[in-house]
Amino acid sequence: MDMDGSITKEIESLLTESGLSEGVVSIINGWLDSSFGSKGRYGWAQLTLITCDSTGGVPEEGLRGAVAMELYALAADILDDIQDQDNNDLPWRKVPPAQGINLATCILVLSYKALSGLSNPRHFEEASKVFNQMGLQVCDGQFQEFLNDSKDRITLEEYFKVINKKSCGLTAGACKIGAILGEADQTLVDRLEEFGMCLGMMGQIKNDLDDFLNLETKSDFIKGRKTLPFVYLLNVLDEIEAEELKYLSTLAIKGLTNFGTNEKGQLRELVINEGTIHYCSVIHEMYMQRALEIVNRIPISEKSKEKLIQLVG
Repeated sequence: MDMDGSITKEIESLLTESGLSEGVVSIINGWLDSSFGSKGRYGWAQLTLITCDSTGGVPEEGLRGAVAMELYALAADILDDIQDQDNNDLPWRKVPPAQGINLATCILVLSYKALSGLSNPRHFEEASKVFNQMGLQVCDGQFQEFLNDSKDRITLEEYFKVINKKSCGLTAGACKIGAILGEADQTLVDRLEEFGMCLGMMGQIKNDLDDFLNLETKSDFIKGRKTLPFVYLLNVLDEIEAEELKYLSTLAIKGLTNFGTNEKGQLRELVINEGTIHYCSVIHEMYMQRALEIVNRIPISEKSKEKLIQLVG
């Protein structure tokens, strides 16, 4: 099965029957293309299909759920970027926010339309529940993140609680939907959902670490966003160093003109001296090992296990 080709055809069919104007369809296709950078081409759909296939699902049924997940995740990414005022190089950040929100809502509705094409009523009911819960958790996590950004310090526990709802919720949901469409029993559905949670946590930790010192294109530190490196530093630095970090954060928030080469050097020194990279790498490795442990223990074929292991990296 040519996954990419099948997904493309399913999306084209969905857009054709949607009754949307040519201009909107063109924009949605362009935004789909632009979203491939982070997870690869149709990354969310691929994750759903691989999970469905691993549990013995029918490709046609899995395909509809996969397209729904791809569109759902795109809508979530667009809304997240608009709210965070981040990823300014992406096309939905180059249009007025009202237009971006409008089209994200349109894409979200399309995801539910794709889901309604599931031939099995039970699949539709259960997958819809997953979609609804994902949306509620992502919104709740985003709001908690807003609140955390205004705090001087949060605990590591608070950080992981938010990420479990946001980033992990989507990957867990994709795996859960794939397992449901694959007719997995409840125990296997739960294990694959946990596998997805691990994938989401690994991805978020990597992004947090990569973006923390990328002040030119990412807004995490500039906006005081409580990413894992920042939260870790706030919890391990002594009083004097913590004040230095807060001072650097205040300068960054005022604008990059106030945050020059010396300040960037100070930040990098704090990151290196306090073992921030090592800590994040250890946590990433813990979730990787947990994901591999789950795969090795679930009752699926060795070929299917190999596909899931490839997702872990």
